[in-house]
Parts: sequence; structure tokens; C-alpha cells
Amino acid sequence: MPNLLPDWTLTLPGDLGDWSLRASGRLIWSILLTVIGIAFVFALMRPPHIKRPFSNAVGVAIFFVIIIGTLVVANVVSSFQRTIIWVGFLVLLAHAFLMIASRKPRDPEEPATWAECILGAVGTFALMALAYAIVPHEWLTFANAQLEWGESSKFVFTSSQDILGFIPIHYPFSLDYPAVRDIVVSLIYVVFLGLNVYLFSKWQKRNEVPAEPEGEPEKKSRFGRPLRSMRRQRAPEPVGATAAAGAAPGEGV
Repeated sequence: MPNLLPDWTLTLPGDLGDWSLRASGRLIWSILLTVIGIAFVFALMRPPHIKRPFSNAVGVAIFFVIIIGTLVVANVVSSFQRTIIWVGFLVLLAHAFLMIASRKPRDPEEPATWAECILGAVGTFALMALAYAIVPHEWLTFANAQLEWGESSKFVFTSSQDILGFIPIHYPFSLDYPAVRDIVVSLIYVVFLGLNVYLFSKWQKRNEVPAEPEGEPEKKSRFGRPLRSMRRQRAPEPVGATAAAGAAPGEGV
């Protein structure tokens, strides 16, 4: 099976180093898997809104058909292996999201089974392992090995340099590349922690139905006065005509 990432190398500006796409493959794949997992969580929080055009058994069988078919076609057409595998991977993801979006609606009062709880726990552990362990570790490895940001002798700026190169004021401190590396990994933890809390809160409220407003709010003009309905109302009948119509036949004056 070929490497799915192209052999590209990007020279970053300044002393940032060279970025090899294949050399940073583990970092790219860990970020991609984390994003896909979070997308699955968001899809599971939304109620199903698509009617499934096939049964559950057929839907599960399609997963195996896509995987086996992609591998067979990639082996036959070897000149386009990377493209075929990427297309098969995207089709597999699309089918997975289709299965989630067209799942059977479930009663919120129905308790979860043991299998569902274990599967949810495994998925949550996998996402946390990716977000809090693998992605930060791969970033540190990539920054040290590929970008060479582990050397404390390389500085973004020093306290003896003018700010931005033309402002006649020196930087108040020196910033080396290991500090930038550590700032980035700290931001990774902050982003994932905030997203973690947000997803926990949304997951607990996924079955709540928003309360409907008690009444339609009163419409007002741009001057703040209430607007009256423009529908024509029926004019009231005269009192004499109403009394005459209600009198019994034969009664005279």
C-alpha cells in the first residue's frame, strides 16, 4: 500500500525550518482522526432527519463492500492507487455519516444497553487519547525533529532587537523557538479542553426540547407604538334592526 500523503516539502519563512508532509504524517493523521471523531459526536447529537433507503443489514454490508472494493480496484489499477484509496476513504466516511443521520429515532426514556455504554466509553477514551496525548506528542516530535525548534540557541527575537525591526524600542524579553513550541502545545490543550467541556454539556442536553413561546410578541412600529391589525372588521348592526329581527312573527306594534 503506497503512502497516502504526497512527497511535498515546504520551506517555511525565516528560520522556521522545512516542513515535509510525509515526515509529519503521524501528526496529520492524528489530527484528521480527531476531527473525524468530533464530527461523529456532533452528528450523534442531532436527531435523525433522513429516511434510510435500505435496511440496517444492507447498510452494514455496504461498509465491507466499500473497503474490499477499494482495495481490489487499487491493486488492479496500480497507477492510481493513492487517488483510488482516498476516494474509497471519503466514500466510507460519507456512508458512515449517512448511517448516523438516517438512524432510527429513539425514545429518550429508553435506557442504554451495556453494548452501547461500552462502545460509547471506548469512543470517548479514544478521542481523549488522541486529543490529550497523541496530538500534543506528535506536535512536539514534529517541532523538535523536523522544524528543529528544540534548540535554545535559535530565537524568534531577542531583547536587543527593535520591535518589528523599525520601532526604536527593544523587546522586553527574548523569545526562543522552544518557547514557541511549548506555547503551541499549551494552546492545543486549551482548545481541546474547551471543546471537551462544550461537548459534554451539549451531549447532556441533546434530548431537551426547547420551550415554545407563550404568545406571539406584540408588533410595534419604529416609533414604539403597537401596530393594529389591518384586517377589516364587520361593522356592528343597528340596535333597532337587531331587535326587529329578533321579534317573533305576528307581533305588532
